[in-house]
Amino acid sequence: MTDTPSHAPRDPAREAPPQGGGGQYAAGQGQPEAAQPHPAEPGTPHARHEMAGGAGYPQFDGPGAAQYGNEPVEPPPPIAYSPQPTYGPRGTGPGTLSPDDSGVDSGHQHTYGYQTVGQPVDLDVGNAISYGLEKFRANPAPWLGITAMGIVIYLVFWLLVRIFAPNSFLPVVLLFLAVMAAVWLLQAAMVRGALYETDGNKPAFGSYFRFVNAGNVLLTAMLAFLGTWIGLAFCVIPGLIVGYLCMFALHFVVDQDQGPFSAIKSSAVLVVSNLGQTLLLALAVAVITLVGTLLCGLGLLVAGPVSVIAVTFAYRGLTGGVVAP
Repeated sequence: MTDTPSHAPRDPAREAPPQGGGGQYAAGQGQPEAAQPHPAEPGTPHARHEMAGGAGYPQFDGPGAAQYGNEPVEPPPPIAYSPQPTYGPRGTGPGTLSPDDSGVDSGHQHTYGYQTVGQPVDLDVGNAISYGLEKFRANPAPWLGITAMGIVIYLVFWLLVRIFAPNSFLPVVLLFLAVMAAVWLLQAAMVRGALYETDGNKPAFGSYFRFVNAGNVLLTAMLAFLGTWIGLAFCVIPGLIVGYLCMFALHFVVDQDQGPFSAIKSSAVLVVSNLGQTLLLALAVAVITLVGTLLCGLGLLVAGPVSVIAVTFAYRGLTGGVVAP
């Protein structure tokens, strides 16, 4: 008779389920035992392979424990900052308005890399004039409205002179300065609108007045005006030269928030650095203005916007800015 082998002694420790678990570590009959987790050293963070949960993620004890591990998170990549350009948009720069309050699409954001003023840049004067004409034709209503304000200012001045008939020097000077201040602010408004056009935005009427440096605008325009008229008193030519050198002064004030003296200096340096192109542009603008004046003055409603946009096109290109098609 064959002896029946005796049963192996029972090991209660092996048959008992692990503490706090649902028996996931207990080996079934005829299956190898599952690997038991090794206790972590105090102060040592748990690794993913040390305690795998049901979904493959580490689980930890205690209330509020993270369910998806506490592996170190990679830091975000560093932000690369470009060096500050010599000239760049400041203040109410392009694309800062929303369609609700200005009609300008703020989604057209451009990055400007203005180069140092003083470096010559190619400029096609014909393209500048064509660009101004095309932008005016694409958005005529607000441009006609803002230009018509100049005619209104002239009519108000004429009516005040006829009504009050000032016969002393001081009232005439004060009235003249008030009218000129309105004209200078109107010029800055047209520059603001032209800057939006070169940024690819069609300005609404209210957008033209979105500049916050009216004081610098008035001081810059007054200095340029005085310099021009003082130069005109000396055989005309010096006055024309001063006006020519200041052709971009308001652009530097409105677009880059420069002070009066800095804006006039920047304009003069930009003009002298690109003497041939800017001289042709100034002559073209003078011819366009003269033709508009000869057409009973009504031609200025078109000549004014086209000239301002063309000069702004040149300003953007000569300073390394972006010009929208």
